[in-house]
Order: sequence, then structure tokens, then C-alpha cells
Amino acid sequence: MGVKLQAVQWLQVLDVELFRFVNERLANPFFDVVMPFASGNVFFVPLVLATGILLVWKGRVRGLVCVLMLALVLPLGDGLIYRTIKHAVGRPRPFLTLTEVRRPGGKNDAKARPPPSTAQPNGRPPASGSGSMPSAHAANWFAATMIAFIYYRRSIRFMLPLALLVSFSRIYNGVHYPSDVVAGAALGAGYAAAAVWLLAALWGSSGRKWFPILWARLPSLLDPTLHPAPGSSEVGHLAEDTRHELQ
Repeated sequence: MGVKLQAVQWLQVLDVELFRFVNERLANPFFDVVMPFASGNVFFVPLVLATGILLVWKGRVRGLVCVLMLALVLPLGDGLIYRTIKHAVGRPRPFLTLTEVRRPGGKNDAKARPPPSTAQPNGRPPASGSGSMPSAHAANWFAATMIAFIYYRRSIRFMLPLALLVSFSRIYNGVHYPSDVVAGAALGAGYAAAAVWLLAALWGSSGRKWFPILWARLPSLLDPTLHPAPGSSEVGHLAEDTRHELQ
């Protein structure tokens, strides 16, 4: 029991030291501008909408399925899983428990602990907003990265660096510990993969029964290839092309 307690304490100390390293020792004017922008900016929502439209336009069925998965999985994960864990854990953000925390892009009012009047009965300062553990930014970005990777393998080349940048910015901006970010990233990627697999399995088992015509054209959500409708001219053309190839 004592060894486990020491291990937990060691991990907590390491977590704080890593936070201090990123938040203080890596501080520079360039990061002070870039990291708050990476955490959130006015261009994010328009860019997401434009990307979704482009995916549906260029990717057709695959792009549409990918966008639908993102639209279904991300809000459910954020509202049901991440926030539930945040409230259950109740971990205060770093700037509420540590002194001299830098908050570029936000209020640099964390140089002292919160006044006693705002403390909880147990003496701990209150959690800010939705809490610190896990990081919803990291969870959502890694969930989106996983879904994009499932449908577009090459997307990992730019989605993973973006997810890492946003996750790093949460530590640099003083609103999350490194462990919050790691937990959020693992949770988001795992949840997204499980959700996509579950939805694909449900479509494979229930789609045939409830939507037989649509299922016949789109039997798999993991490999969303649109098949020609039975008896359509497309089938005839495909059969004719096949005969010519065989001859």
C-alpha cells in the first residue's frame, strides 16, 4: 500500500513538474501568440464547416459517411463521456491550485491562490468551468483524428500534428496538466474507434432488415463504397464490361 501511495505521489509530482516546464520554461513571445490561437479562434467553426462541405463534395459517399460519423460521435463523446468524467473526478485546473501560472491569451490572475471565500469546505479551490481531467480539447481532436484516419489514411499526416499542437497548447496556456491531455487523447481516440465500429456493426445487422434497398447499395460503413442498385443500367454496364474483359 505504501509503495502504491509513493508511486501515485511521484506521478503527481512529475505531472506538476512537466506542467511547469511547458508553462514556464518553454515560454516565449511566439508561443504566447500561437498557443492561445491554437486552443480556440474565430476561424475554427467556419473552417470546420468548409472542410465538411469539401469532404462531401469531393469524397462523395465516403466523405459523407466520414462527416456524419464526426457529427454523431464528437458531440456524444463531449456531452456524455468527457463531461461526466470531469464532474466525477472534479480536478481543479492548474491555475486554481498552483501559484505563478502563466495564462497567455487569458486572465493572468493565477499568481496567487483563490481567496478563502471561494474555497470549498474541504479547503480546495473550486474547479473552473468543467474541470481539468480529462482535456476535452485533446479528446475531441484525437477523436476527430481517429475518425478521419479510418476513412482517409493520409489524413494522419496533418490531423495528428494539429491534435498534438492543440493538446500542447492546453498545457502551455495553463489550463491543463499533461496527464489531463494524455488521458483526453487516449479517451478520445479509443471512444471514436469504438463508436465507429459499433455504428458500423449496427448498420451491418439492422440496416439489412430496416433499410434493405439502401443497405444493398451501402453494405459497409467502414468501407463506404456505393454499389449499383440491382437491375439498374449500371449493373448491365458492369456486366458488359466484365464480359469484354474476359474475352
